[in-house]
Amino acid sequence: MAFKIFLAPTGTGNVVFEGDVINGYTTPDGKKTSVQFFSNDRGYTAANYVTDAVGTKALRQELQDLLDTQGANEKKFEAWSRNKSYKLTREFDGTPLILFFYGTDKLRGRSFHRGTLDAMKKILTEFDLVLKTIDDSVAGKGPEV
Repeated sequence: MAFKIFLAPTGTGNVVFEGDVINGYTTPDGKKTSVQFFSNDRGYTAANYVTDAVGTKALRQELQDLLDTQGANEKKFEAWSRNKSYKLTREFDGTPLILFFYGTDKLRGRSFHRGTLDAMKKILTEFDLVLKTIDDSVAGKGPEV
């Protein structure tokens, strides 16, 4: 699915984004963002992080740091990100990575993504599109009606 950006149909002015893994919205000023990571493993679940533009950028960096330090480890391991927003594991030597998302929304708080390091890096690429969407919204360059 191509990354899509559109105004919320509710008339709030919120900008909605939808990708392969990440969906959510931002208020026009970026003071509230909702970023959901959908699972590609174990069913249809989503971890939701409710924060702001600055917090969303910090979440992206936290994920990048975890993948940079642990992603190439081919052995069995379990590693948490610095603020415990994510956990990266490998259940057995040489098996796919499992990335756990631990959201801040109690009702939609956890999801999983399984795959290679390259698959995990695709999440970062999509996350960059989310950050650009938020930055554009704050700058007044959101989608047209």
